[in-house]
Amino acid sequence: MNVQALTPEAPAGSLAIRSATAADGDGCAEIFYDAFAAIATRHSFPTEPGSPAFTRYRVSEMLATDGFVGLVAERDGEVLGSAFIDERVAIAGIGPVTVAPSAQDQGVGRALMTAVLAREREREAPGVRLVQTAYHYRSLALYSKLGFMIREPLSVLQGTPPVVSVPGCAVRPARADDLAACGVLCHRIHGHDRNGELKDAIEAHTARVVERPEGITGYATGLGYGWHAVAETNEDLFALLGSAEEFIGLGILVPSRNGELLRWCLANGLRILQQSTLMTIGLYNEPAGAWLPSILY
Repeated sequence: MNVQALTPEAPAGSLAIRSATAADGDGCAEIFYDAFAAIATRHSFPTEPGSPAFTRYRVSEMLATDGFVGLVAERDGEVLGSAFIDERVAIAGIGPVTVAPSAQDQGVGRALMTAVLAREREREAPGVRLVQTAYHYRSLALYSKLGFMIREPLSVLQGTPPVVSVPGCAVRPARADDLAACGVLCHRIHGHDRNGELKDAIEAHTARVVERPEGITGYATGLGYGWHAVAETNEDLFALLGSAEEFIGLGILVPSRNGELLRWCLANGLRILQQSTLMTIGLYNEPAGAWLPSILY
């Protein structure tokens, strides 16, 4: 991961933003879990990362994956927070952004986000997106002040995947030769593709597609908090959701304005755990089809 230092050497006692390295992994992972656990406990919601073991795995994975960038905020050599950016496709996805509970309300989150946005402006990214936990009002206020627009309320749903099949829709594992068709589909629905993510998901054997006689009509990089899906119709999404063995992580993120999809999930035994908010800067097209975001966007 090659990231230019974003602040010069800082005088003692001041905050510095620099690139994350593998040596930062354990510290960033601990802050990642502690920050989410503290805010969730305060509001009596489930902690979004399931365990400290998961955050260690996730941070090490991001630090080792081409296309992810990590930044850390430190003062006098102590790491106080971090921010990660998914740059595998044209639209940058931000998250997680976490600050140690002991360092919150000291401008650390703002400094990290300012550095992230400066990097994406320099990179000339056409758009930047994130998913914000709705009950965390301070982050909602911060992102709004920094120029993010609220685009979509999201419902986080969890439960046992419904055992259903949709006539005419066949679901199978995605293959490398599906990438072009899936990219065209995503571009038609969102105005851009997410083939970098999809390629990695195919290699990880988590991606699947839904086919009708005319061809691929939907795909999912996986089914859970860390993956996204796009489809021509809600029925294609029903088929994908019905093919899941489980919903990984806190659940699936469902655009709340898609009433048909939300009602179908509820009628099939899923329950709403909490609300989240999709926020964007720059390029955004109102989706022209059915979709599920990941925790990034």
